[in-house]
Amino acid sequence: MTEAHETADRLTLASVRLTRWLRAADPSPTLSGPQASALAVVVHSGRIRMSDLAVFEEVSRPTITRVAGELQALGLIDRAADPADGRIGWLSATAAGRARLADGQARRIAPLAAAVSALPDDRRAALAEGLAVLESLLTQAVPPPTAAVQSGIKYFP
Repeated sequence: MTEAHETADRLTLASVRLTRWLRAADPSPTLSGPQASALAVVVHSGRIRMSDLAVFEEVSRPTITRVAGELQALGLIDRAADPADGRIGWLSATAAGRARLADGQARRIAPLAAAVSALPDDRRAALAEGLAVLESLLTQAVPPPTAAVQSGIKYFP
């Protein structure tokens, strides 16, 4: 195994562990995992077609239709037909949806921020540098799903 492969393997494991850690840090989530994930995509994209959301979430059209319906019933997203083509459904976040996402992120991030704050200065600086490298790598090397590229959706802020 090359050093690059080993580093990539460790990074993958760390990202999975971090995701689980953040999920566990929220003792009372107000949305299911699929709902929270779909809402995050809608919020960060500004406006997205239902079919593109299905691509981002890697689920079928009927599944994303159900999840979008649940989010709409909760008042977290708006759904509108495209004026030029009624078969196309556009989704956008409501103010309540943006607030719900921000609240959930704040609950999950707080314990991580506390842990980062407790690091010695040199470790915190090393972490920040490593994140800068990772962000640069992801921006350059990992394009979003094809449908999102074709429709001009910018999900990765």
